[in-house]
Amino acid sequence: MGGMLLAALCLLGAAGLAEEARDITGQCVMTPASKKKEFKRALDGNYRTFWNSAAGKGAAVEVKAPEGEEISAVWFQWYEHEHAAAVQVRNAAGDWEEIAKTEGVFLSECVELPGGITEIRVANPKDAKRNTPIPLAEMHVYGRGTLPEKVQRWEPPCEKADLMLMAGHPDDELLWFGGVLPTYAGVQKKAVQVCIMVPTLPRRRLEELDGLWTCGVRNYPVFGYFRDTYSLSAKDQYSRWGEEAVQKLVTGWVRRFRPEVLITHDFQGEYGHGAHRACADAAVRALDYAADPKKYPESGKEYGTWDVPKCYIHLYPENVIDFDWRVPLEAFGGKTAFDVATEAFACHVSQAHTEYRVEDSGPCDCSLFGLYRSLVGPDTAHDDLFEHLDGYMVKEEE
Repeated sequence: MGGMLLAALCLLGAAGLAEEARDITGQCVMTPASKKKEFKRALDGNYRTFWNSAAGKGAAVEVKAPEGEEISAVWFQWYEHEHAAAVQVRNAAGDWEEIAKTEGVFLSECVELPGGITEIRVANPKDAKRNTPIPLAEMHVYGRGTLPEKVQRWEPPCEKADLMLMAGHPDDELLWFGGVLPTYAGVQKKAVQVCIMVPTLPRRRLEELDGLWTCGVRNYPVFGYFRDTYSLSAKDQYSRWGEEAVQKLVTGWVRRFRPEVLITHDFQGEYGHGAHRACADAAVRALDYAADPKKYPESGKEYGTWDVPKCYIHLYPENVIDFDWRVPLEAFGGKTAFDVATEAFACHVSQAHTEYRVEDSGPCDCSLFGLYRSLVGPDTAHDDLFEHLDGYMVKEEE
């Protein structure tokens, strides 16, 4: 009888541990040290608004959990730039003591806390060189339990990527590449590195993170520093961005991430966008540059050279893969890769008013890719970006 009771208690305990943590943000008492009326902007679910605290002692907010609840985690989404922030609790003397902090390396960071905490303060770390304002776009507080899957806990950018997807703007990786990310990051768990040329507005970078996370990408993306301008040719786009600057950056990315497969935009820029054209041109030129130790020696010295085994171009007419993005995927609960890409694009709220949609048919079909360059021969099955690479990678390791 005692054994049965113990087993039942163990099962109850396991069920309790597995319970999903509730978002208790709306039930918490929040006391910002400055700009109190503006603090609601960090809780409104709108990336267009944010709380930028005062500096110094004003860079803090106290959070008290509702009665009967604990604070198990705090998810921060920073506006415009990353920020290192400390989570503090009161010690026996009544002073605020730091127990955890964000590293200030990602725009979206989650801090998990030990049990039993009902009150915290968010402030700048005590070892911070400058007590700067806190640029908080959104903050979510969670109670006891397992954090929901939507809470972003990013891994650093890839040290060695299986797949590198290079796109012009946030959301391009969904509109023109469709199910690539859900399939290779979400289902196959490949090391996928997304590189975006144009960072655009702060809210769009947060939307980008939401979309990538939805697709199963877990390695943090990298962003270029080029202005969001529209042109109709690669030449014109290069004149705006600086051709040498583009080539140097992209070559550095290829060397840094050493992808087995590189995939990028249509040479004609899908609907003609010059930024997409320049992105595709820079990517294929980097295939040669990244393997040449004499080209851009600074990144060569830092990362070494790299000869990309395979490169695919959207809509390229040779050695074509025509993906079927409409197959149900167990990893996404029966949703298809097309469904997931569409759901991820919906994260780009700022683009909801536009005419753009994820489409796997028509002139910009997101399921069509051509093999532009291969060190392992042409595709034969035409159903996988990594076809023929298993033997190649084993050979490289030997």
